[in-house]
Amino acid sequence: MIKSIPHFGLHVTDLARSTRFYVEALGFEVTHGGRADNVATLLELEGAVALTQFIRHPSGMVIELWAFEAHDAVGDGDPSPANVRGRPHLCLIVDDMEKTAAQIVALGGSRLDASRCVLDYGPIMFCADPDGVRLELVQA
Repeated sequence: MIKSIPHFGLHVTDLARSTRFYVEALGFEVTHGGRADNVATLLELEGAVALTQFIRHPSGMVIELWAFEAHDAVGDGDPSPANVRGRPHLCLIVDDMEKTAAQIVALGGSRLDASRCVLDYGPIMFCADPDGVRLELVQA
């Protein structure tokens, strides 16, 4: 039985850029982070040294951003198509979809305008963070 889900992690190519993106574009705040020198076994990467940053949204969601010394990120970061096995996305309820999308683009993300539609619960659209993680914007 799961007792709690304290956070989830995203591997990023540039820790400073991703931290700035989530803080400035989406309203997260940095809670703690640092250098993890002994994580090679955990991460299944020989000689891995991880740099981590925990960020928390006022709603309570916590994301751990991971970047690595001496290990480049793999994958092309293309946020499309949506049917890639294991592709994560974050659902974000927003007051103003256009304003949030503009902030995402201004801080290195992208809009996926072809995804824009109106569902039973309102307007919805995907954007992507600088590493291609899909961000589902739902206008409340």
